Amino acid sequence: MGSPAQEITDFAVDVLGGMDGPEFPADVVLSILCPRLDAPGAVLQCTVWRTGDSQIHGWGSARSDIPLMLEATRRMRFQHPLMVANAKGDLRPATAQVAAGGWAAWRRSPARCFLVDLQGCDQMASLALRGGREEICALAFARARRDFDERELALLSAVQPFLRTLDQHVRLMGRWRERLGGSGAAAEAGVRAAGLTGRELSVLLCLSDGSTATAIAHRLGCSPRTVSTHAGRVYRKLGVSDRLTAVREAQRRGILRAPDPDADHAGPAAQPASGWVPPAAQLSGSPTVPQARRRSPAGSDTTRRAVSKTAVQCEPGP
Repeated sequence: MGSPAQEITDFAVDVLGGMDGPEFPADVVLSILCPRLDAPGAVLQCTVWRTGDSQIHGWGSARSDIPLMLEATRRMRFQHPLMVANAKGDLRPATAQVAAGGWAAWRRSPARCFLVDLQGCDQMASLALRGGREEICALAFARARRDFDERELALLSAVQPFLRTLDQHVRLMGRWRERLGGSGAAAEAGVRAAGLTGRELSVLLCLSDGSTATAIAHRLGCSPRTVSTHAGRVYRKLGVSDRLTAVREAQRRGILRAPDPDADHAGPAAQPASGWVPPAAQLSGSPTVPQARRRSPAGSDTTRRAVSKTAVQCEPGP
């Protein structure tokens, strides 16, 4: 086993090398981390906190389990210790047992009972990608009996900055492509012609939104000084000297979408989403499972019985 720095480097290289598209490489990440954590099952889950609407990408789980997970998330999210912690802004990798306050509390948790009933696992650890009262998104790993130890949590902590940055980049690129619509190919050609790196393009997109260097740094998971360095490179490659002309030059080259001159006369228009991008557009691997409907019936009779039974019948742990 190499040094911690070498391990993180190898992990990043493996993840980036396994990406085959513009989506977050869920299968690649989980296939690397699950064996290291001795976890037979894991998910990448994104949930709108207010409504419980979720997208779940499973690894090592039966596809038939996904609808049950979606319904359980909608019903139990306020009782799941890891989800509650992420919604409060605590993004540190943690185990459900510790987050719940110990084994006695976790053993009685409806979330643990559901996990046992569904997969035979009773321990869980999570690595948050983002959190807060609007949306939470995390990788969650499950296994039976033995809780995740400090060494395993240290691994999750070590790779978390890279994965959070990758998630931010993927989401930003997704919004960029969405805004471009059918002109995406021309924009990508413009990026290549200008010689912009992916990070420089991310900074340019944030500059076009009017964000400050500090806000961009927070958004991209780097320092304001790094943002300034990337911005300087963007200006140089576009042949400009400031933010405004950089945005205009990028629009002229087709890298950014130019404002619609008729927009002021077209009446009110739908505002682009400022934060949440539907995770369905981000997850790679198996086909996306439809999002749980807001204010819809709980699902089939089988789903309702399975979730309701789990919520009230909690078997004691080992």
